[in-house]
Amino acid sequence: MTVTEYRKITATPKKRKQNPEYQIQVAFAQAMADKYPNVMVFSDTAAHIHKTQLQQIRANKLSSEGEKWPDVFIAQPSGDFAGMYLEFKAESPYKKDGVTLLKNDHIESQAATMQKLRERGYFVPDFVWSVEMAMKEVEQYLNL
Repeated sequence: MTVTEYRKITATPKKRKQNPEYQIQVAFAQAMADKYPNVMVFSDTAAHIHKTQLQQIRANKLSSEGEKWPDVFIAQPSGDFAGMYLEFKAESPYKKDGVTLLKNDHIESQAATMQKLRERGYFVPDFVWSVEMAMKEVEQYLNL
């Protein structure tokens, strides 16, 4: 048996870390394509790629400093809004009261960016953590 053959037999494959937020976004993109095929949707799937520290530093230079951009942009004006942004989470980022955000610098930065986008004329609902929640927000937005 060669070394290569031995490695193939004995090596245990690394388990990939589950990424439920990514899976929700994939399902959402499919739901949008099915229900609204003419609505343009942009999802920042690059955010789900594990980067080295240097790669992350380079990527951060491509956006406004300190901004934590939402995951999805719906490039469809509706009502008085220029477009819609959605920020997905794997689970609720709120405390048990359903209103207060959990203490987390990243989530707080995202919420601050979402507020800035609202102030600039975009429809930005609160965080969503299921396809159903996201689709409900999109339907509300498109019917303004």
